[in-house]
Amino acid sequence: MAWLGVVLLVAGGATVLTADGRLGGVDLTLAGAVALAAGAFLLVVAILRLRRRRRLGPVAAGPQAYYRTSTGKIVAMVVAVLYIVSPIDLIPDVFLPVGVVDDATALTWLLFAFGQEYTRRSRARRAVAAGPTGHAGPGRAPEPSPGSLPRRGSSR
Repeated sequence: MAWLGVVLLVAGGATVLTADGRLGGVDLTLAGAVALAAGAFLLVVAILRLRRRRRLGPVAAGPQAYYRTSTGKIVAMVVAVLYIVSPIDLIPDVFLPVGVVDDATALTWLLFAFGQEYTRRSRARRAVAAGPTGHAGPGRAPEPSPGSLPRRGSSR
């Protein structure tokens, strides 16, 4: 849902900024604004879903791992979406080469934050799947931790 929201947000923003006129009887600026609003709505819903506490792994697997995104990061992500969508910017979009940079920076940070949360959640799921012994399954050796690997150039 989040990635669809990002695609709609970018496509709607590009259409609003660049397209003018009609295509098949539809005003392109209006279509871009609708796509932009739909993308922003999907992104905010996806961001708020990050806050839910989810149990990772089956109940009978022993200790449960929970992962939640912090409230501060959730607020920052929602503010980034609202900043991208709002017409009020630090640098107005009328100054096209420079005016779009602040929105692009907010969008880049938002994509980075989503990627970071996806990575953290998938690591937590793998840790639960590996179980308390550290094995990823029957007959499989556990993955080495970064501290147990020899350093490059050392004789350990």
